[in-house]
Amino acid sequence: MKIITIAAQKGGAGKTTLAVNLAVAAQAGGIKTALIDLDPQESATAWSERRTAELPHVEPLSARRLSPWINAAEAEGFALAIIDTPPAAGAEAAEAVQRSDMVLIPCRPSLIDLEAIKRTAQLITATGKQAFVVLNGAPPTATALLDDARTLAEATGLQVARAVIRERSSFRAAWPYGLGVIEHEPEGKAALEIAALRDFIFEYLQIIKPSHVKTKGKAAHG
Repeated sequence: MKIITIAAQKGGAGKTTLAVNLAVAAQAGGIKTALIDLDPQESATAWSERRTAELPHVEPLSARRLSPWINAAEAEGFALAIIDTPPAAGAEAAEAVQRSDMVLIPCRPSLIDLEAIKRTAQLITATGKQAFVVLNGAPPTATALLDDARTLAEATGLQVARAVIRERSSFRAAWPYGLGVIEHEPEGKAALEIAALRDFIFEYLQIIKPSHVKTKGKAAHG
């Protein structure tokens, strides 16, 4: 089983929104996916309670229970786990990063947000894990701003994912129904951006979609 941790020092980076949408997109790509909610606020868990589909499975956990649960989930056939961590690079994030194959750091393309990722970068660099900054909540038409943000993010020693997630109303519209944007508006721009990030992750982790999964446009639907 491959494990992705989503971590951010600063609150408001869109961490949980990114986690649930990636989990839905991975499941739509034919990969049995679990979303582990380590955040005491349990926002991802509340989202899942409004959901009718059983997968992706969402499990609220403490850091102490993380490793045993991952081992059990792998035995039950889960191929991917996405871990949503609390804000701040604390013990929960550190534990999750240690178990991860890949770390994503969502970051809005503003100076205050970019400066805040330095501590998260230090945490991850110390573990030797591979991490990517995901420029998240970017203005829909921004171009030069994103170029500047990439330069500042790379100055921390981290790589930047090629897929950019922009500010879209679809994320807010899908949330109350326990849906991901790839389900709520499959042909929308938000869905295509999430699918692009999912495919980048699948390529990096060498996750192969089952042959029976059809892809329409850039967004896969199970």
